[in-house]
Order: sequence, then C-alpha cells, then structure tokens
Amino acid sequence: MAHGGPLLTPPTPNQILFARNFLRVVNKNEELRAQNLLISPAGARSALTLVFMAAGGKTASELRSGLMLGPAKKMAIAKQHAESISKDCVCNEKGASIRLATGLYITNEQDLHPNFNSQAGEFFNTRADTLNFLDAVGSMHQVNSWLQRQTFNTVHKLLTPDAFTLESRIFLVNTVYFRAKWTKRFPEKNTMLGDFTISAEQKMQLPMMRQIGEFRFGESKKLNSRILQLPFEESDLSLLLILPLEELGISELESKLEKFDLNEVAQKSVMHDVDVTLPRFKIECDVDLKEPLKKLGVKRIFKNGVADLKGLFAKKAPHPITEARQKLSLSINEAGCTTNIDESTKNRFVKANPERKVFVADHPFVFAIRNNKIVYFVGHFVRP
Repeated sequence: MAHGGPLLTPPTPNQILFARNFLRVVNKNEELRAQNLLISPAGARSALTLVFMAAGGKTASELRSGLMLGPAKKMAIAKQHAESISKDCVCNEKGASIRLATGLYITNEQDLHPNFNSQAGEFFNTRADTLNFLDAVGSMHQVNSWLQRQTFNTVHKLLTPDAFTLESRIFLVNTVYFRAKWTKRFPEKNTMLGDFTISAEQKMQLPMMRQIGEFRFGESKKLNSRILQLPFEESDLSLLLILPLEELGISELESKLEKFDLNEVAQKSVMHDVDVTLPRFKIECDVDLKEPLKKLGVKRIFKNGVADLKGLFAKKAPHPITEARQKLSLSINEAGCTTNIDESTKNRFVKANPERKVFVADHPFVFAIRNNKIVYFVGHFVRP
C-alpha cells in the first residue's frame, strides 16, 4: 500500500501576514500603544486594494508589495476580493454579521474615470463620489452620514471641518461593522465588579463576565502568555485573547507578536474545560492610515505630483490621497459583540473539575476577531 508524504502545514494567507505587519507598524505609535486600540487589517487592506485598482506605475507597485497582493493581475485580485466579501461580509439574522465599507471621495474639480465606479461596485460594493472640499461643513456631514449609515449608527463623527483644506484632493475612509453572538453566552447573573490592573499604582473596577465551558485554551512560553478562543454562533470566526502572564507584560507581548502571525498563536490552543473571566468593554478608535502604510512602503500614493491614479480620474491628475482614515467601534458583552445583552441566559450547573484551566483577563491583553484566513479586528485593551 502506498503511503503519502508528511502532512504539510498549509501556507499562511497573505491577509494574515498583512495583519501581523499592520499591527506592528501601528504599534510604533506611542500614543496608540498607551490607549485602547482597535484596528481592522481586513478593512485597511480592502480600502487600499480599491485604490490599487486605479493605480499605475510605481504607485501600483508599492501598493502591491505593501498590501501583499501577490503577482496576480488586477482583475484576478478584484475577483478574489469580491469572493471573500460575498462569503464573509453579510448581515444575517443568525451567525456573524459583517459589513466592510470603504468611502472614496475626490474633489469636484475633477471628473471620475468612466470605468472606475463600475469596477468599484462590482468587486468592492462601493463607489467613488465627488465632494466640494471648499464647503468644509457640507463635506463633513456627507462623509460622516455615510459612515453612520454603513455601521447602523454605531460609528459617528469621523471628520471635523478642519479636515478639509485648500490642499484636499482625495479622501479615503474605512470602517467595519460587526455583530455576532457567542456560541456559549456569559450568564448575566455571573457578571460582577472586579479589579482591572492598569499600572503598578492603579487599578479600576469594571464589570467582569464569567462562565465555565469547553473552549480552546493554551499557554505559550515564547509569548509568556495564556491564549483563549471564544467562538461565535454559526460562524468560523472567534475572539482570540492573548493574556500576558505578567500583569504589566503587554508591551513585551506586543513586541514578541511582531514575529508571530495570529494563526500561529491560535494553533497553540486546544479544547479544555476553562473557567473564563473577561471584562465587558467597548472600544472606539480612529486611526490615520497614512503613517502605518508609509512604514509598510506605501508612500507615493500620499505624495503630491507623484501619486499615479490614472484609473480614477478622467484626465491625468497626479493628485495624492490627502486623508486616509479608519474609524471603528466594538462592544463586548455577555451576549457577544455589538449586540444586546441576552437576559434569558441561565446559569448552568457545572461539575467540579480539578483539571479545569483558569483564564482571568484582569490586566491588559491583546485580542483579535478572526478566522484562519482573515483578521477583521485586532487590538489591545489596556484600561476601562
């Protein structure tokens, strides 16, 4: 009987590798490191892939490399993007609901290329619009209203009138809406106030949710951390939690994560009986995408007179992207993410188990909402 060769670990998708790189460069910002952080690698990559469709020359080459788009032709990349959106990015009554939204706005002094919006609509479920950037208040309301509609009123007020100047030419805005229930919900009666360590000198009290159940759990010596995965109902997505063993070990953990992608981290966890304590929390985050993207080598798209977006404008116009922003909001509670607390959840009888693992997230930790192909959110929770 013939025997197959050794089992090979499937290659890590570029989406996952991009997420690692994106988190690494965002974390170079000391201000963001010191506060609660929420970013969407999937959202940022999608938004810039839309821009890539219109880019030419060295501008396109930088985007292809920085976004890790691979050698495929543009149309194949667009079709691959559309396929991933159609599979994951849907808003259902059951299972995970995801809406990935990108807005692209150009100055009304220029005309759009006649082919751009047909491709943007077919493959990215969006379109480019023109704005009168000289009308700062009107432009602000138009962009902010779009963002609010795309997120079912969970994200508000991305831009102020100050964002619009005489130099404004192209605005790129991105968000991701996510709603899902846990496969195993936290009984609301178990939620109690508990201490959360912020620093050596400071603790704060916040609602700590608790449940006991079968979850994927592990410990990593290399990361000096505990790992837990909480799955979402009728979905292959889960909340991955990485909790440093040291109370104040978040900076060291994030430095080590620069060398690991989240698939590698998740693989360190196996099914266990686990006693889980997790804070109920909400994070809103507004990130300027220009600086992290520049650190990834995507620079020309932001330079006046150098940016090549020949597929966006009807006539040649080397206008740069003058504003690139991502704003996100995520709420974690007993029922799941950005969903109403399910008060019908009952306490379950739990047998004693001396082998039970314990996961208590009472100090800063890293989290991600992901599957083995895409990272929709990643960030850290460091203070209530």
